[in-house]
Amino acid sequence: MTQINPLRPPLADPADILLADVAIRIQLSRTDYDKAVQRYQTINAWIERDESPLKGHVELFYPQGSMAIEATIASKLKTDEFDIDVVAQLDLPDNVSPWEPLDLLYEAIRGEPESRYYSKTKRRTRCVTVDYSDDMHLDVTPSLRMRGTPERQSLIFHHRAEVPKEPSYQLIANPYGFAEWFKDNTPLDYDFADIFEKHIEEYERMHILAEADSEPVPQQEPPFRKSKAVIVLQLLKRWRNVQYDTRSGRRPPSIMIAKLVADAANHTDRLSEELLFQAQHILSVFREHHDQGRLVHIINPVCTEDVLTDRWPESRQDQAQFINDLGDLVQKVERLVAGCDLAKMQEIMVSLFGEFPAKEAVQAFNERTGNEIGHGRSQYDSQKGGLIIPASMAGIAVASGAQATPKHTFYGTERRKW
Repeated sequence: MTQINPLRPPLADPADILLADVAIRIQLSRTDYDKAVQRYQTINAWIERDESPLKGHVELFYPQGSMAIEATIASKLKTDEFDIDVVAQLDLPDNVSPWEPLDLLYEAIRGEPESRYYSKTKRRTRCVTVDYSDDMHLDVTPSLRMRGTPERQSLIFHHRAEVPKEPSYQLIANPYGFAEWFKDNTPLDYDFADIFEKHIEEYERMHILAEADSEPVPQQEPPFRKSKAVIVLQLLKRWRNVQYDTRSGRRPPSIMIAKLVADAANHTDRLSEELLFQAQHILSVFREHHDQGRLVHIINPVCTEDVLTDRWPESRQDQAQFINDLGDLVQKVERLVAGCDLAKMQEIMVSLFGEFPAKEAVQAFNERTGNEIGHGRSQYDSQKGGLIIPASMAGIAVASGAQATPKHTFYGTERRKW
């Protein structure tokens, strides 16, 4: 467990608070998480119904990827679209052709005409997708257990039905083993997790109150408790989505980013420092490969045959583009860590994470800070040497009691140096 510096409480600095609030706004809410779990369970039962071609052939059904490590975020910038990844471990002959498990799973989920998933199901190259009307997507990957290998090491299948000339093949994978390894390498920082949990509770309480028209709200179940590394992974995935939103081709895979984050976890005290440290680490890995004339090659640490970069990057141009993006990320996060005024913070946050979550996080910070200053409880009051909110952004804070000034300053603290 990472030891937090007791003189620097978690989420005390504005940059850390804003990053945490952005993360809260891009992740699965408690409601969406419960919905995802319910759909996961329903699909499992549906695949095994009496009329299914896979009746009696499903050995195991389990989450993989972001859902397994609690790092799911909205996959689109302007809508809350979430991709939920699961594995269906099937009992099929060892010599099955690559297209057969995908075809069988597609038929099992799609069902008969007018059945619940008939018009929502799509067959992909390695999985079958169910598209729900509320912008949630369930990707089910068929697998075949490799007996005599580490737990849940399996074969998965690649077959592009719309391109018959493209080779079909099997791949060795162990997403379960990776998820367990990731969790072992990103344990909770309990002081940080407690405070982050309170931020989620505040955010969800305010949204529930707004939706309920101020009716009394019953006590909710405790939200998710996460380590800094997991939150940084979510922020990095969001940053990647912003950079690639208008680009064609594949994006750097989430599982590759997760592997690199877990490799370098638990070396910082603050959320902004963790984001900077991780961005620097990923950049160094890519630069090392690129300078040696090689494409980056990242493998599953619990399964060497499971290559996490098997479909990206496809070229040195892809790799060079990501290196440029990472260099820009490092420069901007360095500015956040060093200290800047709130207007500059918002500008940086919007460029990294998109307009909606960044501006909403800044607005929430202004409201919270203005209220605290009005009650004499805030460390950001300019009369106490704290953060001075620029006049151009001070409408909310001034209404709540904060004092604004055109001059931009940031309160000084001793910063970690590497």
